[in-house]
Amino acid sequence: MKIHIAEDDELLRALLADFISELGHEVKTAGNGMELVKLALAERPDLVMTDLHMPEMAGNSMIAMMDMYPDLAGIPVIIISGAGAGELADMGIPAEIPILPKPFDFARITLELEKALRKTRS
Repeated sequence: MKIHIAEDDELLRALLADFISELGHEVKTAGNGMELVKLALAERPDLVMTDLHMPEMAGNSMIAMMDMYPDLAGIPVIIISGAGAGELADMGIPAEIPILPKPFDFARITLELEKALRKTRS
């Protein structure tokens, strides 16, 4: 799969990108939601992974913006965030989007990627 990652923490972004690349996926990264939308418009991903709290454009705003573009609407998203349950509820994140807590668990990331891969193949 072609996976785009939006994460403002450079170390976490590199760690995620390296891990997902080692699983055999093509990875591109962005430092915030706006960068990721621009990247996705230029090169449509099969899946997006995003943090929520980022400068310039947060993850929830990025998801909403992606849904405004017909070419990007419906791309599966996985959220990786340190936000608490109450804050997540206030953000209006669609129920079908998996939310993985930080610090992240590589086994859980692998599981969510496998689920997304099965969905894209069916």
